[in-house]
Amino acid sequence: MHFIKLYFAKLKAFFLSKDVLSFLVFLLLAFAFWFINMLDKERSTELTIPLRYSGMPQQFDITKSNVKSIRIVVKDKGLNLFAYSDKKLKSLTIDLNRNFNQRGKIIINNDEIRTRLMKYLLPTTSVLEIIPDSLVLIYERLAKKELPIVLYSKIETAQQYILSDDVLLEPSTITVYGPTRLLSKLKEIKTEYIEILELDKDKQLVAKLIKPEGVRLSAEDVKLSVFAEMFTEKEMLFPVKVINCPPELIVRTFPAQVKVKFNVGLTHYKMVSVADVNLIINYNDIIKNNAGKHKIQLESKAGYLSNVRIENDEIEYIIERK
Repeated sequence: MHFIKLYFAKLKAFFLSKDVLSFLVFLLLAFAFWFINMLDKERSTELTIPLRYSGMPQQFDITKSNVKSIRIVVKDKGLNLFAYSDKKLKSLTIDLNRNFNQRGKIIINNDEIRTRLMKYLLPTTSVLEIIPDSLVLIYERLAKKELPIVLYSKIETAQQYILSDDVLLEPSTITVYGPTRLLSKLKEIKTEYIEILELDKDKQLVAKLIKPEGVRLSAEDVKLSVFAEMFTEKEMLFPVKVINCPPELIVRTFPAQVKVKFNVGLTHYKMVSVADVNLIINYNDIIKNNAGKHKIQLESKAGYLSNVRIENDEIEYIIERK
């Protein structure tokens, strides 16, 4: 153990001696001059540049020879080449608008690629070789389908507030482009999850759309409008309708109207009509029971009504022939 300590002590003294320190300083300076000299000389190197295509109409898509990157051999001073490190390389945008001819093939020749590279590279950089020397892109027309947009959300109002109308989506439908085999499986396009809590006023926001794999959407997001206001309770009489009744029969209900209580926003208080709440009994159900009484079903209600309660949800009936 003592020998090891003595060895490291001598090694430390050697490297800290004036002669060794002077040698290391000169060695470092020599390397610095060599490195600066190398950066000032012209050199050639190969770069891999990622490609990004733009300007392709939505109803078309590249199906073959979709080149993701090109390799180029360039020549410049070492210092300038240092600017092309992999972390600093951005995508080279290939605008297909002026090449699009609806014939199923786009050819971008060597001269066109060089023209785009002139704007991409430093003015001092020379392009010696491009691999591949041209781009051949094969495309096809996509099928399209109009689908409804469905909001994926959780919306809760603050105490004493109510949603005063249905949530408004603009647009409410979207055009989807893609292969027929994929479009046939799609029924709707959902938004990303939106959560709104303690809502006490109207609110507008933008919701991103979830794009299914392998298709394109005509828009990336949708405008969302939510309407909230203070509410009060109201009660009204609404008729009870009989559905699926044979044409030769009449089902009479007693009473013909029932009292319904609900919450409604202040702006809609005087606008509520009997058409806003649909109450039904189903003839097919009442003949199975034949009890003289049947439970009333709430079939639908207006979007600005909430907490709808039927005061007496059982109703008497008689069946008569016409």
